[in-house]
Amino acid sequence: MIKIPIISLLKPSYPDQLRLVLQLPIINLLMRRYKFQGNCLNAGCGEGMYIPLIRSFKEIQNISNIDIKISNAMKAEFNKNNHNFAEASLTKIPYEDDSFECILCTEVLEHIEDHDKVLNELFRVLKKSGRLLLSVPQTPAPWDPAHFRQGYTKKEIDLLLKSAGFNVVSFRDCFFMFSRAIMHYWRNPLVKFGKHQCPYLPRGLLLLLCFLDLLLQIGKPWDIVVMAEKT
Repeated sequence: MIKIPIISLLKPSYPDQLRLVLQLPIINLLMRRYKFQGNCLNAGCGEGMYIPLIRSFKEIQNISNIDIKISNAMKAEFNKNNHNFAEASLTKIPYEDDSFECILCTEVLEHIEDHDKVLNELFRVLKKSGRLLLSVPQTPAPWDPAHFRQGYTKKEIDLLLKSAGFNVVSFRDCFFMFSRAIMHYWRNPLVKFGKHQCPYLPRGLLLLLCFLDLLLQIGKPWDIVVMAEKT
């Protein structure tokens, strides 16, 4: 008999858990299908959300994590022989041409004003026949004040990648009506908790809504995961 951990289902959820439940499986599938290996650039690594996923690939020998600012805590947590860290902008990546066999860049492009320069830099450091896995908000995405752009259409992201020299090999939609409702609630919460009055959404309810989002896929998707290669 399976025991349901009721207490854990009542714990508060956070926006990144939405990505881990719905987006990570798509990214994992595409990384395995297109055989991520060798030297990997984690472009815009943030707080290291996808580092455990990258590390799960035995074929990936070295992981280079880059972002404008990387916390000492994250450096300490992932202080492994095959990890290195660089604090720099993706508009000026501090690596030589043709340094990487694969690149992961999730929910980053919309934060940078000169997105063309970012894609040109990613193309430069990627080896011939290397793979870039990119995810961005898809129009119409929930509004975010931290974004220079509130989303891309498939045609727009396809043209941007082709202009940089990439060939797009796969598009996968992500996040539908129920995940949109979750984001709306986080910005307009009915219940708050803690010193900083964070929005409260029970983890169990988030998991249920994510399951419905994945199963039914109702409404327009507001995120897209793209696989491209350097030809």
